[in-house]
Amino acid sequence: MNDTHNDTPNETDESLERELPPLVTMGDPELARPSPPVDVARLGTAEFLELVGLLRECMAAYQGVAIAAPQIGWFERLFVMTEPAVDESGEETMRLVNWVNPEIFWRSGEQNWSWEGCLSVPDLRGWLRRPAAVSVRGLDEHGQTMSREFTGWNARVFQHEFDHLDGVLFPYRVQDPRHLVTLEAMAGREDWPQDWPAPGARDTPVGQVMDE
Repeated sequence: MNDTHNDTPNETDESLERELPPLVTMGDPELARPSPPVDVARLGTAEFLELVGLLRECMAAYQGVAIAAPQIGWFERLFVMTEPAVDESGEETMRLVNWVNPEIFWRSGEQNWSWEGCLSVPDLRGWLRRPAAVSVRGLDEHGQTMSREFTGWNARVFQHEFDHLDGVLFPYRVQDPRHLVTLEAMAGREDWPQDWPAPGARDTPVGQVMDE
């Protein structure tokens, strides 16, 4: 997922010196197909951890707040996202979490709206409605079970990345084609009519949600 409001943990400059795979973008048929699960026997192996490290490097290099493996041509069910945490001093911070074979087992009936962008859909943003909260589970890169309840923006990021594993990009989910706009148009949205492209869209900051 592409966004600019979060301070994403960065990999070291040294790690970014190696050649990284290019982003797979909308229009590639593989990106629009569901990816198979990761074989859990591979979790924690040197080969798998190396691939996870590469995915995280790509996220930093391409300046995303999250990235799914299919976006760099690794077609398995894995993504990396930032999520809130508390450090040893009790201060709120952000951390990178690797989600392997994730599942969404509950979605709230309440929904919200927000602008979304994507590293694989350059130069576009979309005004989308999604469930406001989700309960999720999956594995980390070592095979340890994880579960979370996400609300608001974090729920949206998880759902966006989860969609990638099913071959779904955010433009496929817009309720109205007029809800897709270019970044150039977004730059001048203070001049949009109040209800363009939908009520509340003009005044909702990127990286925040608008409750229904």
